[in-house]
Amino acid sequence: MNTRLRMSRLVSLFARGFVPVLVLWAAGSLWSAPASGGTAPALDSKKEVVLVPIVGAAKENLVRALAGKGGRTPMSPQHHECPGGTPHVQTISCGSSTVDQLSSTGSCPLSDGSYVDFYGFNGTAGQQVTITLTATFDTYLFLLDPNAMVAAENDDDGSGGTNSRLTFTLTSSGTWFIAANSFEPATFGDYTLALTCTGGGGGGGGGGGGGGGACIPNATTLCLNNGRFRVTATFATQAGQSGNGMAVTETTDTGMFWFFTANNIEVILKVVNGCGLNSRYWVFAGGLTNVAVTLTVTDTLNGTTKTYANPQGTAFAPIQDTDAFATCP
Repeated sequence: MNTRLRMSRLVSLFARGFVPVLVLWAAGSLWSAPASGGTAPALDSKKEVVLVPIVGAAKENLVRALAGKGGRTPMSPQHHECPGGTPHVQTISCGSSTVDQLSSTGSCPLSDGSYVDFYGFNGTAGQQVTITLTATFDTYLFLLDPNAMVAAENDDDGSGGTNSRLTFTLTSSGTWFIAANSFEPATFGDYTLALTCTGGGGGGGGGGGGGGGACIPNATTLCLNNGRFRVTATFATQAGQSGNGMAVTETTDTGMFWFFTANNIEVILKVVNGCGLNSRYWVFAGGLTNVAVTLTVTDTLNGTTKTYANPQGTAFAPIQDTDAFATCP
């Protein structure tokens, strides 16, 4: 992993030299940063073809560098497009996450044999964004600026695993792009992509709004209610097995945890803004288990924490705490 991280510096150097040529080649296909106070342009799939060769070029250079260090054999320099020549770019909002999958039919192939999905969000100059990509496979993550140039990339999140995370201060306002990729070729499967934003006046793609940057979602952490509330779970069985619940985000307000296998959900939980009704944020949860469970919900704006526990050997009782956090707005 350390070798890959060192090589990522070469990727950035390569991107800065090679990408302008690609940008000139597709000059009519790029967005301009929105004027101050204006509305950011909507995503237009016909203008996003340029993203594939740019990310492909950066990844290809990484592969060549690793090959020179005894790594994988370099692949063909030919750049492949998505079926029909157009990648599918989805919108992701600040303070939200999405669960999707890399597939040979729904993702874009790169020249090294790996596949990539693209996301777009509206960012503001000076805003700090943190992007995490978690999966069971070895992930790779790119951030591209409004001119479709590679601004940052990451292979390891620093935890010693195979997930990716990068934090970057945006240098301009406009539509920024995230490329969710695998490090290895022909690697497919589910992944979770999460975006948090702080400073710079907020602003998320698709009308998402800023928010709650103190919560960083990862494999065991949910960031709910536009990223303001951090939620974790631990479990213990009668046989002595214990660990952290694995987080699965469903919406900006709702998430789930599994303990033993990903296809066996144990707990579902949501944090709801009830400020207009009783000046509280509400916590609702339900469980499909009788093992010992501890849920910890933290308001990251002020550090207030609520803990909910289910006793060992007891069917998980529904939680309907409409008095949970007196921390409005």
